[in-house]
Order: sequence, then C-alpha cells, then structure tokens
Amino acid sequence: MLFSQVIGHSSFKKKLIANALEGRIAHTQLFAGPEGCGALPLAIAYARYLRCENKNAEDSCGICSSCIKMNKLVHPDVHFTFPAIKEDSKSKGLSAEYIAEFREAFLQNPYLSLENWSDWIDAGNKVPSIYADEANEIIRQIGLVAVEDGFKIFIIWLPELMNVQAANRLLKTLEEPSDRTLIMLVSERPQDLLATILSRAQMQKIERYSVDECAEIVHALCGASQEKCRKAAEIAEGNASVARWLVENQDESDEQLGLFRAWMLACYTYNISELISLTDQFHKLGREWQKGFLTYGLFMIRQTMLKNHQATLNRLTDTEHAFLDKFARFFHPGNYETITTFVNDALLHIERNGNGKIVFFDASLLISDVFRKEKFARTTA
Repeated sequence: MLFSQVIGHSSFKKKLIANALEGRIAHTQLFAGPEGCGALPLAIAYARYLRCENKNAEDSCGICSSCIKMNKLVHPDVHFTFPAIKEDSKSKGLSAEYIAEFREAFLQNPYLSLENWSDWIDAGNKVPSIYADEANEIIRQIGLVAVEDGFKIFIIWLPELMNVQAANRLLKTLEEPSDRTLIMLVSERPQDLLATILSRAQMQKIERYSVDECAEIVHALCGASQEKCRKAAEIAEGNASVARWLVENQDESDEQLGLFRAWMLACYTYNISELISLTDQFHKLGREWQKGFLTYGLFMIRQTMLKNHQATLNRLTDTEHAFLDKFARFFHPGNYETITTFVNDALLHIERNGNGKIVFFDASLLISDVFRKEKFARTTA
C-alpha cells in the first residue's frame, strides 16, 4: 500500500516520512494500536517507502521496480512473519508455509484481524501462533545479504502470539540486528509482550480510527451505502475490521438483535435453562460472529442510556427502536457501567481466544446477578 491509500493517521505518516528522509530510523520499531486501526497497512506502506527508488516528500512513487514488487508483497528484501498453525506432526508452523495465503488475504482485506486470518487458513479450533522455529528462520534470514540495495525489512504481525521460546530467541536479534535491517513489530496488545521485547523496540502508538474515518474505510472496501457503513463504524467504535464484518453480515443483524433480546430477558428472569441453551448457540458460532455480537450488544446498551436521557437516536431500524422502547427501562446509571464492564470483559476474553461457552455463560451469570440484586432491593424496600 501507498501512504495515500491508508486512510487517516496523517500526522503519523508525516512523522514516518520525515524520519526516513532524515535517516532517523530505529532498527526495531513497535507499531502498537488496537485491532482495526490500520497498523499493518501503515507498516507495509512504510516498508514500501523505505524501499522505493524514487520516493518524494509525501509518498512512494508507486511505479519503480521496488513499488511494483510491493504491490503484490513479493519484494525479496521485505519479509513477513505472522501467526500460523501446525497442520500435522511434520509441520513447523512457519510463515513461509502460508505466505501465499497471507498475501491474498491482506490484498483483499488490508484491515485483517486474527479471526479473519484464522478463518482464511481454516485453523478450526487451533490457535495460530509464532513458534520457536519461526524465530530461528528470522535469525537466519537476517544474517543473509540483502538481494537488492537498501534495507532488509522484517514485519512481524501480532508478535504477542509468539510463544516464550520464540520471544526469548529473538531478544538479541531485536537489540542488535545486522546493519541496514529494520524489524517492525505490529501489535494489537503490546501489554502482552515480554518486557524485554518492549525495552528493545521504539514504540510507535497508533490511535483508533474515528467513526468518520472508519466509515470511509468500510465504504471503500465494501461499497455499501454510507448509512450502513456509518452505523457499522459506530457499533464497532472505529474498529475497521469489525465494522467491515458487520456490513458484510448485514443480513444477520435481525438474528443478532433477536439473540440479544433473548439473552437479556433470560438474564433478567434468571432463566438458567434458557441461558444454557443460548450459551450452546453462542458457542457454535465462529469467533468473528461472537465478537460482532458482543460489540453489537455494547452498542445497544449504549443506545438505552441515550434513550433514557432523551438523546436523539440515529441509524436504528424500526425493530431496534421497538426493542429499545421495552428494554431501556431495565438500564439506569446504577447498573449501566457494571453490565457494560461485564460485556466488555467477555469481548476481551473472546479476542484472546477464550472458550466461547465459558465466557458467555460466565457473563450471563454476572449480568443476571445484577438484575437479581436490584429486584431483591425493590421487594425489601
């Protein structure tokens, strides 16, 4: 990607370009930002810029030999490391085994998430990881001479998924890579990285997209109406990956609302048998669906508070408005923050590959307990 093709982050892009032109390039950099913030497209645009033969003060030229290779992510001196799976006992789970799939996945969706990637490679119940053999391969490649003049660049996507052995093996390399070598770690959860890795990398913080920027990205990727993209961006709170999923799965919105309605009713009435049934249903759906559902749930809970404060509600369907008319009375300042925290925690656990059945049922019991205590307080008042 060119910098101009990455929406938003104008000041950050200017900073990267200035550093490159002035020769102030730290050998190990950490691009850290939440999922769907565009960190990976930015890292690839930066790699393109550093390798470009005719760069200018604003962007890569886009037409030189290096840029043409970067169009398909096939530049011999730009290497990619990312989470992979071991399909059998003979597999080492190396990125090289999946590089063709990675190129295709990124070129179709630059705002790739771990769940998108897991689905792309049919990981099933396996959790993609970066293994010790991958660390050995990085060290080997860094020791080789560059094929062409210029930087050798290594982009490590989601380094927080490195196992301990891989992380420890890379420490010396991250601290002292060979000359004219740049290592970029692209992380969504830098807090999960070893402190020894954080201390060796120059932190580059990337902010979450605004709703407007996120809507623009989704519109460019999907071609859906501005109205649908805007609503998806609001639900996803600027996460371009989740917003795109919501738009592409628009037909499931009524199903999500129906499940959310049933979930809240079961929590309010403390209907354990119904909660078990809903938990089984939730568990059978993919991780991306689970994330989308919990994100949608947070959106609807926020709408109840807006409705209770007579705020204007935009971009809701008639069905959603009807639901809020009945649902809003169950939420008030005394329980809103607590319930929101429980749903947020569930979303965080799902993002970190938690077991969907355990996560959903645990959140259900916690929310049910909030409603039960309120009802008990009313009866004893």
